[in-house]
Amino acid sequence: MSIEIVKHQVKLFVSSSTPEVMGIKGAWGVGKTYSWKKYLSEYKFDNAIALPRYSYVSLFGINSLDAFKYAIFENTVKRDLIGTEASIETFKENTTGIADSLTRKSYNIFRNAPLIKNFSSTIESLSFLSITETLICIDDLERKGKGLDIKDLLGLISLLKEQKKCKIVILLNDGEDGLDDYFKYREKVIDLELEFSPTARECAAVAFEGDSYEAKSLRTLSEKLEIKNIRVLKKIERLVSIATPILKGLEVEVTHQVIHSLVLFSWAYYCSKGNDKVPSFDFVTRTSYSSYGIGGKKEEDEKTKKWKVLLHEYGYGITDELDLVLAKAVETGYIVEGELRAKSEVKNSQILASKSENSFTKAWELYHHNFDNNQGEVVEALFESLVANAKHISPMNLNGTVTLFRELGEDKKASVAIDKYIESRKDTPNLFNLNDFMSNPFSSEVTDLEIREKFEGKFKEYVIDESAKSVLARVSKQNGWNDKDITILGDTSIDGFYEIFKETKGIDLSLYVESCLKLGNYASKDGEPSSLLTNSVSALKKIAAESEINKRRVKKFGIDIDINN
Repeated sequence: MSIEIVKHQVKLFVSSSTPEVMGIKGAWGVGKTYSWKKYLSEYKFDNAIALPRYSYVSLFGINSLDAFKYAIFENTVKRDLIGTEASIETFKENTTGIADSLTRKSYNIFRNAPLIKNFSSTIESLSFLSITETLICIDDLERKGKGLDIKDLLGLISLLKEQKKCKIVILLNDGEDGLDDYFKYREKVIDLELEFSPTARECAAVAFEGDSYEAKSLRTLSEKLEIKNIRVLKKIERLVSIATPILKGLEVEVTHQVIHSLVLFSWAYYCSKGNDKVPSFDFVTRTSYSSYGIGGKKEEDEKTKKWKVLLHEYGYGITDELDLVLAKAVETGYIVEGELRAKSEVKNSQILASKSENSFTKAWELYHHNFDNNQGEVVEALFESLVANAKHISPMNLNGTVTLFRELGEDKKASVAIDKYIESRKDTPNLFNLNDFMSNPFSSEVTDLEIREKFEGKFKEYVIDESAKSVLARVSKQNGWNDKDITILGDTSIDGFYEIFKETKGIDLSLYVESCLKLGNYASKDGEPSSLLTNSVSALKKIAAESEINKRRVKKFGIDIDINN
């Protein structure tokens, strides 16, 4: 049933004073509660609500009929206050309303009583008597407490309708467990039941109002992915509202990517669990050139193939560093402004470069957008644009281009492209350190062996001529190090560490040894000890072998030495 039909039926329901019970059921998260409250606020301003009072009650955690009765009373507000929360003032009015029907003496007792919940058993008993001609919304039926029986609840609802002249609407999630009694007895109580099953377009229209670029983009993109969960849509809207002001002054394409990726990542993060039709969060955030049919696994399961087709249809290609900042925001619920601005400015530079006639983007269009037999033209265009735009091309994009060259039999062109890229990027030494995830978050996607070997060689050229002892003196007294430090220490021999440890005295000796062990463990990969760890430990064992006292001195650092031999 479309939203417009539901909205019309709700208006007919609330504009009549005839006692009735209406059920509105639908899948979890599609916006039943959100829409009900929105419609009710609209109808209040249109003076279309017939009954003078309104009460909204969530059954979450309510364990008895008495508690339910009191919750109706406690949450009752006058018709003109619909859209505001029940408060101490509304509670006071409700309490005074009870007292109006009692003697003056009783009235004085109630008037002077402290206004707190359950301030007397009498007020609880009398509160339900005051409920009459009230529009009541009962939400979260499936989340009621165990002590509240649905059969009894429906009986009380019937009483509210028939004896109290109330109108009651029940909101419930279809398909939830524990609702058997509702469906068994509803025909005796429910006068009208609506199926709330909006389309993705209707959900988007509800969640994203207005004519701004952001709202229009959100409606289009969320509809494309068929997102119907209002909660998820509102989470996306919140992140976009935080992110877009940070992008001020940048190209509109940056804003588009931010919105485009936040919609996709949020959908995958919140909706993929237990639903194979939605790609996993890990899958979408690690998408690489394999999605273009370049490199990657030769055999893929059907689920992965379908996910790739879905992402292609959505217009999502390769995850970049800006996307990683956005993915982190989806996971944590907040955005680090400095990180987003920095990565957005890098993306902005790439976009400006892409608008040139010889852009890398335009060159790739020759590959993507036709079935011509133009291999030579594609290779040459990619090569020339890579050389011309190397400063705006990531190592992962280099790897994708080189991989394509190799798969097309252009190994020589691939090697020349690598050399020219390295020459163009020589002013950014950390770019060549593929072991530094902070500098190269997609280093695992750089799979070409020639790229990795040449990058490693180039990075070693940048290692400053600093002694291992100088490095230890610095890193042992600060909470941090860099990859150059690990490279220098990793190239230090057993004898080099032996000399450092033997000539160092005082507290510095312990600090140097502890730094070597800590950094050595950090640099170890895939269960294989690093050269830094191996050489520094071997040097300590060499020292331990010199005397019984040194055995004990070395053992205190956790080095496995048998002091009895």
